[in-house]
Amino acid sequence: MKIAHVLRRLSFDDWGGTEQVVWNLAKAQLAAGHEVKVFATTALCKTRHEIIDGVEIFRFGAIYPWWPMTSRLIDELDHKGGNPFVPRLGAALREFSPDVIHCHAMARIAELCMRTADALGVPCFVSLHGGSSNVPCHESQSLRAPTRHLVPWGKAIDYLKHWVRRVPEDADGIVCVGEDEYNRYRRVHPNVLFLPNGVDAAAFARARSFKRKQTKGRRKTLLCVARIDRQKNQMMLVEALRRHHDVVLRCVGPVTQLDYLDEIKRRAQELGVADRVTFTGALKPGSIQLYSEFANADVFVLPSRHEPFGIVVLEAWAAGLPVIASDVGGLGRLCASHPDAAMVFSPGDTDAFDVALLKILGDPALAAKMSHAGMAAAADYAWPVLAALLDDFYTGVRKHDAAKRKESAE
Repeated sequence: MKIAHVLRRLSFDDWGGTEQVVWNLAKAQLAAGHEVKVFATTALCKTRHEIIDGVEIFRFGAIYPWWPMTSRLIDELDHKGGNPFVPRLGAALREFSPDVIHCHAMARIAELCMRTADALGVPCFVSLHGGSSNVPCHESQSLRAPTRHLVPWGKAIDYLKHWVRRVPEDADGIVCVGEDEYNRYRRVHPNVLFLPNGVDAAAFARARSFKRKQTKGRRKTLLCVARIDRQKNQMMLVEALRRHHDVVLRCVGPVTQLDYLDEIKRRAQELGVADRVTFTGALKPGSIQLYSEFANADVFVLPSRHEPFGIVVLEAWAAGLPVIASDVGGLGRLCASHPDAAMVFSPGDTDAFDVALLKILGDPALAAKMSHAGMAAAADYAWPVLAALLDDFYTGVRKHDAAKRKESAE
């Protein structure tokens, strides 16, 4: 099968959950014998063509349809969204002529993928990675804030092109990372798959070999691997440092909301804890630096305001870390399905967070028990298994579409 994965950006220096899912699925599908190519924009990576681990990657220039545009705004939209036009993407997809187009973006990119799939007579699948069913209203507004007072000239182009499709409803198949979205769309669409995120458990198990020698009196390390974004709520962890004097916090991940990073740093200064907070930026997947962060942490924390799944929790479990996470969406359900490996708290409940943290830090036997339970849980989410489920989904929809076309022809 020829498979085209399409996403808004793919930068190995600025990594996120969507990129990780697409990349690992592509590699697993390639290993299973499929011909796989990945298509993205040049956001955060200007390399137009490269082959990594056998997977061919193509990137195309994107145009953000707002006026006026500044270099700072372009950088912000590269990180977070912007709903761009990608002029040469459709032609590249037609040249590849895949059997399946799998889009991991929304809006204009998804519209282009669906139109291209129609022209080729192949199905188009849309993956939902971002928890669109439960994004709080105030956060949705913050995402739109950078372009709120700009002229949206792209809407005129949409009108002229008659780009009016509903995304993801008009796709041939919908793939949902989160159960909330799965439950929402399976009521209104015939082809919906719940496909949780996965993990390379063996790779993260090897991360433990990067553990440094422990020193007496060392402060305990909290690790949060997530983009610096209001959704991820790192501010709560900075606030917690004021109450827990014997811990330090390490935040690993790209900055997708620059103003939020500024807020966190100002608050850390006000609380007098700035010397106990480290922002590493994005670390390359599979890098020694990333593995070292997991190996040398004591507790993994993820206080997200909403979360469709929480792939980093799987990584933390595979690396042998006890987990504390907010009880929201798919993240809460993931932790609930492995209660011996994680403790949860209601979003914003600082008392419950403190209780969980003190229990783990104060009880080495409990921390060890959670570590072993997490490693066992991570083994259930191997990428080849998930890729096989996705391939079966592709095949079923392709057969259904072929039968429909044959019936229409007759």
